[in-house]
Amino acid sequence: MSKLTVELICQKAPGSDENTGLNERKANDQQYFLDQKLLKIYLGEKEKLSQDLIREKVSEADWQNISETEIELDIGELNTEQSEAAYEMISLKSFVFDKYKSSKEARQVQVKRIAFKPKKPDGFNTQKRDEIINSVKFCRDIVSSNADEINPEQMQKFAENITAQSKRIKCKVIDAEKAKKMGMNCLLAVGAESLANSKPEFHPRLVVIEYTGAKYKANSGKHLSLVGKGITYDTGGLCLKPTKYMLDMKSDMAGAAAVLSVFHGLANLSEDIAEDIKITGVLALSENGFGASSYKPGDVLKAMNGTTVEVVDTDAEGRLALADALSYVSSLKDKANKVIDLATLTGSIVATLGEVAAGAMGDEQLFKEINTSFAAEGEKIWRMPLHPQYKDILKSTIADIKHCNTRPDALCAGIFLKEFVDKDSQWLHLDIAGMGFIEEDGLWAYKGATGFAVKGLLRYLLDV
Repeated sequence: MSKLTVELICQKAPGSDENTGLNERKANDQQYFLDQKLLKIYLGEKEKLSQDLIREKVSEADWQNISETEIELDIGELNTEQSEAAYEMISLKSFVFDKYKSSKEARQVQVKRIAFKPKKPDGFNTQKRDEIINSVKFCRDIVSSNADEINPEQMQKFAENITAQSKRIKCKVIDAEKAKKMGMNCLLAVGAESLANSKPEFHPRLVVIEYTGAKYKANSGKHLSLVGKGITYDTGGLCLKPTKYMLDMKSDMAGAAAVLSVFHGLANLSEDIAEDIKITGVLALSENGFGASSYKPGDVLKAMNGTTVEVVDTDAEGRLALADALSYVSSLKDKANKVIDLATLTGSIVATLGEVAAGAMGDEQLFKEINTSFAAEGEKIWRMPLHPQYKDILKSTIADIKHCNTRPDALCAGIFLKEFVDKDSQWLHLDIAGMGFIEEDGLWAYKGATGFAVKGLLRYLLDV
């Protein structure tokens, strides 16, 4: 193996306004120095260090062009939490999706091992942290892969494979035929073209994956549901997307991929999860195709909970799929007292928060809990308002509700989804459109899939 030593230094970089006495010369805005097999990362003053700052400084290094498989991490004066921040950033920022590169020389050399110098910090469980990191990488892999490869059936197979790894996890599938009998007409409308004219692996379905603790009791108030939008490709339907907006639409299942990846982590972290909780994951899987059988603007659909929905824009398909998925969760006899849905839902949230934070809407207390876990993992979410007046924008003359309007679209989507959640459940909607798949190199990942929310949700579940 080829080894690189990474030295984390609690002082300003050479060439800054503070003389360090070192000979290296770097511009003021560069915080690292690479010399063959030694990478020095300058973190600034020890008194001002935070985990977020360490993540930023480590992220600045040119990990795409570092070609070592083994890292020796010299943590210097860092404590356990600070060392953990550096460790995970190296693992995730050095990961590059390149499986379609035909030449070995063109592929990124992946870091396989990170050792500590002089020793691993007390209390740092590297095995536990590696499981979380591997779940993020799993998410990135499936979100980045071709849409013909990662179709609804393949997502189902991933869930079934995870089930085989743990006796605590079970999986069931509600296929198109069952979904029709259960009244999931919104999900089926989104997948109507694929259902009529594509192979069975592209047909819409709901995949339910459940983790049940050994001491869990039904209706005990310790049941959490995670619901993910899984549009494995989005053409926009009859409201066809322009080419440039369709280019990355294989990533429109990043919400479902995050939910799936959380269970990927749970399968290997069961000893760290409370025994008296239950976690139900629901993947709303479909393609939003374009063709003669596509659903149409002006259609009225009846959701599983009986609400009639006027279709305004077939490119606002995600909230329709989620409507039936949330209705399903609300129909369970063993009620989920907390429901979180994740979706790459609106361009509106990207215009508002960019690729810095995800938008959160819903219960204030649940937001505070989730935000604490996300912040600890360096993932940013921002709570948006759901004023009742937004529902007025969705009034329909021919149905109970319209499913979208022009603006404010992200908030209209949130107020729409609220209609399908059990009133007794705490509910939080996470619009991760700007975070699940980024157009520019970011803090955690280079352009492409990020695995956003996997770390934050696993932290939350591990701390429950």
